[in-house]
Amino acid sequence: MRLLKIFLIKLLFTSHILFSEVEVTTIDAWRIVNAGAHALIVNKFAEGDSMNGFYFEMSRPHCLCETPSFIIYSPDNEDFVRPDEDTEITAWLRTDLKKWHEVTLNVYLALEERNQNVLRLRGSFPSLRNAKILELDSVYGKDKWIIKNINHSMNQATKLCESFIPYIEEEEAKETGKEV
Repeated sequence: MRLLKIFLIKLLFTSHILFSEVEVTTIDAWRIVNAGAHALIVNKFAEGDSMNGFYFEMSRPHCLCETPSFIIYSPDNEDFVRPDEDTEITAWLRTDLKKWHEVTLNVYLALEERNQNVLRLRGSFPSLRNAKILELDSVYGKDKWIIKNINHSMNQATKLCESFIPYIEEEEAKETGKEV
């Protein structure tokens, strides 16, 4: 858990990918990048000018698509009260322009100096597997992602995961402090 937080902090502080061994951008604009020798992150940026992102993780040995999360910037509004790290907030989520669902988000990481926040979906939420559009309305604002073909990116990430070839050399992972 702590190692993942460290990785996310490093990922948020760089505008490029930390490791170059796995860096795939699909024709549907999904990015698949490694998060160590045996973990992948699959992400997509929000529509419009927003730099906010939606992502999910995949780790060996099970290679399951898990932990749907958002990287959201805090708004510039002076009246905005930023939720603390490790707290839960309520938000609204909908897929394919259907009914809004109340969801719980865990503020997994809140980087003060960058105004970035990693929010993880908790509890029940609408299935994302066959969705085409994902919308989130939270205290941070509203964002929309076109996630059409998410199932294809899930399959591509699964194939990479099941290859059992380390995404980075194990010596490099030890040097960067990643647990292998």
